[in-house]
Amino acid sequence: MPELQAQPRWADAAQALISGCVDLGPRQDGAVALMETVCLGLGDQLYPAFLRVLAEVNQRGEYAARAAVAQTLMQALSQGRLPSGSRAAWGAHQPGAQRRSLGPIEYLCLAAWPQQRGPAELRAEQFQTLASAVLELMDCDADARRLYADHLGAVADDPLDGTMPREVRAALRALAQRWRSHPDAGQACAAFTDAVLRAR
Repeated sequence: MPELQAQPRWADAAQALISGCVDLGPRQDGAVALMETVCLGLGDQLYPAFLRVLAEVNQRGEYAARAAVAQTLMQALSQGRLPSGSRAAWGAHQPGAQRRSLGPIEYLCLAAWPQQRGPAELRAEQFQTLASAVLELMDCDADARRLYADHLGAVADDPLDGTMPREVRAALRALAQRWRSHPDAGQACAAFTDAVLRAR
């Protein structure tokens, strides 16, 4: 199983991802395959590290570089290949429980919800930092933002998916609606955290 280095080289990882998306061509299968390979290589335990790399891309990358990564993510989403992390269905704690794949924002939203047997994995400020960075990255391409906002809305409206409790789906819906109507990542994430606080 891969292990995170004691001092991860986030900037180098972000630059490698940017270079791959630019060189292979955003919206192209080669770039999607590269991103998919990176995510699969990390595995479920290190999926949060992939999200941290996306945040680093957003923080350090020039606009064109960020747009290339956003377009690659959009292409991956349109093909059903969005880099995802696997989590057990909500309330399933036994070994061998069914697991479901979640894209970056859905994964962070569930991690920010208090667990049945303890506190949330992410504090509100950690969620705000990571989720805002991913949304800001997608904001670099209007089509990417629209497609992902629609995807988040569809996930929130799916009552048959046992991955998320009702309250998290409602909060995710609030995030998607705010982001779709006004491309401000901070406000969208605040809509989620406000809905979570109201649900407690």
